[in-house]
Amino acid sequence: MIAVTCSNGEHFSVDPDAIERIEHHGDTLVVLTDGTHFVVQADVEDLLRSISTHRARALVRRARLVGGYAALPTAARLARRHGVTTTAAP
Repeated sequence: MIAVTCSNGEHFSVDPDAIERIEHHGDTLVVLTDGTHFVVQADVEDLLRSISTHRARALVRRARLVGGYAALPTAARLARRHGVTTTAAP
């Protein structure tokens, strides 16, 4: 889940896998796969960075479960890029 803030100040979390697209037409619009849409305060680059960090963390967790980073060589590289700690035991 990633945290977002609507333009009306409401804070909530969104599953990045439920995001169909992100649009920017003055405001940033997040459109979900079910057609729901939200105008959010974050810009597109910040949302993409949050999604990328979320996915990097998911890859690190998966790699820990399936036998370490050798099982998923890009996990450690992605984690380092996004500041995710990779040294903790599973």
